[in-house]
Amino acid sequence: MGSPIIRNIPRYQPTMVVLIAILYLTLFPQPLGDEGIHMFEGADKVVHFIMFGGLTGTFLFDRWRMERPLSMGAALLVALISTIIGAAVEYLQYAMQLGRTGNDLFDALANTLGAFTAVPACRWLHWINIVIDNRT
Repeated sequence: MGSPIIRNIPRYQPTMVVLIAILYLTLFPQPLGDEGIHMFEGADKVVHFIMFGGLTGTFLFDRWRMERPLSMGAALLVALISTIIGAAVEYLQYAMQLGRTGNDLFDALANTLGAFTAVPACRWLHWINIVIDNRT
């Protein structure tokens, strides 16, 4: 599946890169330096949505490119795991007390919505198998 370049990327490397980027961006006090980026109000929720949707989507892409797409149930489990990682990040931000807000219910909601929105998006991209049981 895909081009030879995509097939030759080591297993789960894209997922690990996304996970490391998320951990860096969410757990370091000033991951983008001292420069303040001025965005619209609530932009951080959009970023959380994209990060955790990206984490779920990247894992599903990794499985697809190895010619082993997951079932819809397994894809939903991956979204749940991404959601749990998001909740853990929120707790760690609170516990580490490094100047990051933590325990933000709306961040957790954005993480969850992003993770579960990735499932139908990946289904549309055919990165998920739909198993249809034709028992009569």
